[in-house]
Amino acid sequence: MSVLKNKNFLFLFWGRFVTNIGDSIYSVASMWLVFELTKSSFYTGIAGALILLPSMFEFLVGPLVDKWKLKSIMVYTQLLQAILISLVPISYFLGFLNVWLVIIVMFLATCIEQIVYPAQQSAIPKILENKDLVSGNSLMTFAYQGTDIILIGISGLLISYLGAINIFIINVFTFIVACLLFRSLKLSQAEKQKKLEENTFKFKINEYLKELNLGRKFIMNSIIPKIIFPLAIVNFIFGMITAIMPEFSLNIGGEKYYGYFLATMSIAMLVGALLSNFFSKYPLGLFTIIGFLISSVAWFLSYWIQSPVFTVLFFGLAFIPISSVNILITSTLQGLIPEDMIGKVFAWYSSITALFVPIGSFIGGTLASTIGIDNIYGLGSVALLSISVYWLSYPIMRKIPQQMNIKADDYGLSNQKNFQKY
Repeated sequence: MSVLKNKNFLFLFWGRFVTNIGDSIYSVASMWLVFELTKSSFYTGIAGALILLPSMFEFLVGPLVDKWKLKSIMVYTQLLQAILISLVPISYFLGFLNVWLVIIVMFLATCIEQIVYPAQQSAIPKILENKDLVSGNSLMTFAYQGTDIILIGISGLLISYLGAINIFIINVFTFIVACLLFRSLKLSQAEKQKKLEENTFKFKINEYLKELNLGRKFIMNSIIPKIIFPLAIVNFIFGMITAIMPEFSLNIGGEKYYGYFLATMSIAMLVGALLSNFFSKYPLGLFTIIGFLISSVAWFLSYWIQSPVFTVLFFGLAFIPISSVNILITSTLQGLIPEDMIGKVFAWYSSITALFVPIGSFIGGTLASTIGIDNIYGLGSVALLSISVYWLSYPIMRKIPQQMNIKADDYGLSNQKNFQKY
């Protein structure tokens, strides 16, 4: 791949990879630690909601990402996260660790993380040519999911042998290493000059709101709202599963199954990401409809078959089409949206879809004691089927052609002419 010859992309790739060596196990450890301290899905639901809540405010940082140096954003956020994460093991050794301290630390760390995602999204098209965006996004997903395969799969055993606290300690060091890698990124001279000029004057609040509003108007006059709805459903499902998975895994066979579920999901999402280049040859609308239908069937089999092994297997398989569709949609938008709007648009885009993760987590944890975690799990199949039906019911959605034939003007992603007719 030509992207592997791009040094800037490699620094971005390895920075993300190293960060996720810690993320992939501390994300497991934090939810398991909350469950261990409380023994309740209700509290894991609350924890998941509060920890994931900052994601819905990501739209606020979009204009800032377009104004600030991307390199500085990625470097300093890693340092701040290292400091915050270190508070968990410190509080443990000093004897005042409690569930709310864990939640607060994770909440603040997640707040900082919201700046990183729009920055990375903005950096990818700045350092890669348009023809390399799908490959670049696939590799970035590999950097995220690849570490999950290695570490989440044995997360239950790691928690048993190392303890959740030691996992947090490891995570501190991974943030530091990632910081050094991001520090090695080099922007083009034009980008550097742009950032230097923009940082010579005070960034006024009215300009910030104006930039924010530009992103909102761009989205509302495009096809993006129709795309966001089904992705929001996916995130809602993920939120519910996040809340019930510790107890659901414990009921099946113990904490090791928590790792098995997440590892299988990660492997499936990695496979989906790697296959996205191949699937880009097919019409995006048709592939999305068929893909989510397959995911719905796989999820139903995971729920219906009373076998821990097949439950885990079909659960993972459901995420292959989900991953491919997500990569293709993201890459398509990156290639069509004007460069100066990417940060603003993706901040809103990510925030709106992310809103449903904490909602799903809270509802999943709350309903666990009333309708049962098994029934909550089964609702995932219905939700995925509804996405397939949704895309099928809108002509403009089901007729979206293959990626290379999509024209920005047809979907309100350039000058946005005449999109309202749809």
